[in-house]
Amino acid sequence: MLAGFQDLTFEFGARAIVEEATWHIHPGDRIGLIGYNGTGKSTLLKLLAGEYLPSAGTLERSRTTTIGYLHQDLLSFDTDASIVEVAKGAFERVMEIEQLIEKLGKELEVSEDEKKLIQYTDLLHEMDVLDGYNVDHKIEDVLHGLGFKQEDLSRPYKQFSGGWRMRVLLAKMILMQPDLLMLDEPTNHLDLPSIEWLEKYLLHYQGAVVIVSHDKFFLDRMVNKIVELYQRKLNIYSGN
Repeated sequence: MLAGFQDLTFEFGARAIVEEATWHIHPGDRIGLIGYNGTGKSTLLKLLAGEYLPSAGTLERSRTTTIGYLHQDLLSFDTDASIVEVAKGAFERVMEIEQLIEKLGKELEVSEDEKKLIQYTDLLHEMDVLDGYNVDHKIEDVLHGLGFKQEDLSRPYKQFSGGWRMRVLLAKMILMQPDLLMLDEPTNHLDLPSIEWLEKYLLHYQGAVVIVSHDKFFLDRMVNKIVELYQRKLNIYSGN
């Protein structure tokens, strides 16, 4: 199991969002989370992401489980960096290794040091294992798939509208490849070719996926399980 709830109750002020809910997410799950507007679907995702603590019951998550959560609140993020640089934030360790390799390379040019040479060689090997030399190619592939043109890639993130910013953040989330990918209304900001690209990508995604969406056709093609939040209860169904 990657994450889930056991007999969980969550109250927002005086209002109960969910009561005594049990829901377990397993590797390979493709889940559509549905319910009327305002019932608390986004709140459930925030509970899974650890942004809220339950009022009662247990929030379960493996220590090693990585979670990616795409939601509207992320649009408050702003930066002068290019959209490629923002997306590259998915590869923190690769970026760290790149800087260390550059620093050690300059130091080794000045004087030979066996300890530094071993460290340098180890970093090159780790870069190879992480497929770090193909990071830029992967980023461009995903951004192109989500509708960006080649000339857009060097433009500052802050120059794009909210919908296009959300695509950049979706690209970053996809490139992180978390064990559990949670998408809150992902098709809202996408045109048809980008939705088709996302569908193809998610069909081959190795991790589990939870999608909140009002797009029935998208959910029908994407999920193998439905979790319905209705009158503070979770109803779980197999199938699309």
